[in-house]
Amino acid sequence: MTVYGRARRAKKTKLNKKKVATCIILGIIILAIIYMITSNKLFDIKDNSEPKEETQISQNNTEENTIIEEKKQDEIVDVEIPEKMGKYEVLGQLNIEKIGVSKNILNISEDTSLELSVAKLYGPNINESGNFCISGHNWNNMLKRLSEMQVGDTFSMIGRKTKTKVDYQIYDIYTCVPEDLSCLHQNNDGKREVTLITCNPGGLTRLICKAREI
Repeated sequence: MTVYGRARRAKKTKLNKKKVATCIILGIIILAIIYMITSNKLFDIKDNSEPKEETQISQNNTEENTIIEEKKQDEIVDVEIPEKMGKYEVLGQLNIEKIGVSKNILNISEDTSLELSVAKLYGPNINESGNFCISGHNWNNMLKRLSEMQVGDTFSMIGRKTKTKVDYQIYDIYTCVPEDLSCLHQNNDGKREVTLITCNPGGLTRLICKAREI
């Protein structure tokens, strides 16, 4: 083999080594790019699901806080409430501090029960979702001063069995004829409401005070 042939062969071998090295480097680069893409690290790409998870956690925390706030309204109180007055079961107690009313709420509204105290006229159980309607005579020791109440005033009810106290705020006051029973409607969107009902002087009309929990 001539010197020229040996030199040509050596040059060809060197070129082949360079090609192999180049292929290896390219392969490494390609593998690195694939790894970075699958790891979401290329161009600092982040998983879009993370904010959604954080949003969901935030919403859950908000719902839990709302439940906690609602539970705070149901204050447990140490109060003695009798099980019965006469033949009537006592459901709880109505307290209207502004007009000095603190009356047991009887389970049935009729002539004999209303002579003893205020009574449930219609609605759900005391301090439960719905419109809890209470009637009482316009007497000095009953609801005579109910006309002094104004929108924004508050009162509370305590359940006898649960000993829980819920505060309510008046949002509407009006007068109607006895035949108008619209105040008894239960269209309150699942919230807790109370409707206080008594006669106006003369007994020809009714005074209605509507309140919802606060």
